Amino acid sequence: MKKIVLSVASLVATGLILSACNGEKKEPQPKYDDRPNETFVLGEVVESQMSYFKAYEVNFYDNNIYEFVSTQVTYGYSMNLGTQVSVAYGTYEKGEAVDGVNKYTLNKASEVVLSSFSKAGGFNICINTADSKQTYPTELPASGEGEKIYANNKDDVIKAYGLGTVIYTEKNTLSFEDPNSENSEKAVIEAASGDVKTVLHKSIKQVQTTSNIEKASVGEKYSVTHLHIFEDNSYSAFGTEITFGYSMVLGTTVVNTYGEGKYGQSEDGYTPYTLSKAADVNLNSYSKAGGFNIAINTALSTQTYPTELPASGEGEKVYANSKEDVVKAYGEEVTVYTNDVNNALELEDPNA
Repeated sequence: MKKIVLSVASLVATGLILSACNGEKKEPQPKYDDRPNETFVLGEVVESQMSYFKAYEVNFYDNNIYEFVSTQVTYGYSMNLGTQVSVAYGTYEKGEAVDGVNKYTLNKASEVVLSSFSKAGGFNICINTADSKQTYPTELPASGEGEKIYANNKDDVIKAYGLGTVIYTEKNTLSFEDPNSENSEKAVIEAASGDVKTVLHKSIKQVQTTSNIEKASVGEKYSVTHLHIFEDNSYSAFGTEITFGYSMVLGTTVVNTYGEGKYGQSEDGYTPYTLSKAADVNLNSYSKAGGFNIAINTALSTQTYPTELPASGEGEKVYANSKEDVVKAYGEEVTVYTNDVNNALELEDPNA
């Protein structure tokens, strides 16, 4: 599974800082924090004429900022028909816990990063509302064959992919419906978000996405790698994996990695990009069928070791005795191949 990171300079200040030279009062400096404090995930499959494998991840940061990652792989006619990843940034409010269930209200997003492509359908769509060079109108992913949909402005993109909602969390999983209520439905929140620049404070230079479908020991495994490369060449990577069998989701694993990166020399439309060994790994894995919940965030001082890692076989138990073990399992240095023309990432050298 692929990993990625986004590194950030930490300028921490609380209250007014007194200058050691002249006692002059200086304004508080912003706290840049690109590591989440909490993460919750959900994996599901919607089967109709096509199969839609969906994963949702919400990361909560300081200053009540959320990062909501929505991933979808469309499968039909025995092939991968399309991959879509949207990342929404906004602010949230946390409600009171009831019977072990926490309620979070996610306000309408301030910014959205969208990546959608299909080798079968021949389209590549990449939108970043935070990018001053983003132009409108811009094409949005269509819901039907031959359909064309356009966003005329930033608000249209946010209306399509950044509307607020309410989520309910238990352990490291999330739900759009209140498990304590029989009549709960997914909510839409219109309230606008506040400033998210303390998290999304560096310009995203390149967005790249890829997906893969393969046979697993039981059923099939659907995996997506989504990569943000920032202006200073650091990275933030989102890796999502859903295992499906016996007509149910057997397991969902989401791995985020953060670190420095370096571009190589472009060749025939692709440029190698090396993700250095991750500075931190944020992993969440769960299975209602298997009865496990694993949450690891190496950036947190509260993270304890040894800690269980996701197993590759039934009944197997694997443990990490340190942060280094987690990074070795999920954050080792790797080279991928970014597309010079569009957002379709390659994990192996296409020119080899």
